[in-house]
Amino acid sequence: MAQLPDAERLEPQAWEMLSRLVGRGAGVCDEEQPEGRDPPPASVETREYLMSLVEHHRSNTIPFLIERCGLQGKSVLEFGSGTGGLAIAMIQAGVGAVTGVEPNRMNHEASDWRKRAYRLEDRVDFHYVPNTSRLPFAEDRFDACVCSSVLQYVPDGELRRRLLIEMHRVVKPGGLVIVCASGNGLLPAGPHSSRWWSNLAPRRAERRGDRRGVTYWEIRRALAPLGAARVRPADPGDSELVRWRRRALERGLSGPPLLAHRAALAAYALLEATVCRLTDTPIEAFTPYVTVAFRKRAAPPGAIGGAPHP
Repeated sequence: MAQLPDAERLEPQAWEMLSRLVGRGAGVCDEEQPEGRDPPPASVETREYLMSLVEHHRSNTIPFLIERCGLQGKSVLEFGSGTGGLAIAMIQAGVGAVTGVEPNRMNHEASDWRKRAYRLEDRVDFHYVPNTSRLPFAEDRFDACVCSSVLQYVPDGELRRRLLIEMHRVVKPGGLVIVCASGNGLLPAGPHSSRWWSNLAPRRAERRGDRRGVTYWEIRRALAPLGAARVRPADPGDSELVRWRRRALERGLSGPPLLAHRAALAAYALLEATVCRLTDTPIEAFTPYVTVAFRKRAAPPGAIGGAPHP
């Protein structure tokens, strides 16, 4: 049985069921497997990572969602909720309620066991939705939609655009569409790319069905025509660089890893002070993981209803 996180007193039987599903491959593949066939088993390291997803997101994803996006007390749709780690972390961070949609049946089953393990059945609602290009929700339903580490698994560029438009549809006027923890398509390769060249040859990767990164400009091209505008930090000093530095201190890096981290931070700080400032581009457009939020245009006074479905 997988060990319970020290900081939590969880429901042991539900935790054991989650552990079994992760051992069978839950969380390994986003693609639905043929009937009766499990995904390939994960390595020991991957299983440990999947079992500790709540703690991972608490350190890496939650700071952006709370500090930049202000999701405390909000209703949030998580697009591609996987095995439920981020949804649980959001609730623990003060998000009002989370609804998750997931196209992989085994991942969805694992997410249900995770919310039971954390005793959060009344705060989190997971849905198995095989076709996420048409969500089973009315327009203007949620305060925000969070899409974390999802779009790199969708190689078709046109489909990614339609998915972003659908996320925008279900968010209330003035609400947020947030894309985070997605591998950056500007870099030659990333941890989620199928092959090292996937980002360099996106059309070929799309034809082959290979995973490839997403870019800030791709997200903006999908959302800006709908009237959505990038969310800028209230504090000019707030950026992923600040959170990177904080996480490095928390991890206690030393020696060569610390020197490499400092060199990367210095290079990004220079990029932020020059290219980003001159072009009005967020530094998050260049970091290894694209992390950006767009605000849906608020309805004009007296308006009734939302924008039509595209």
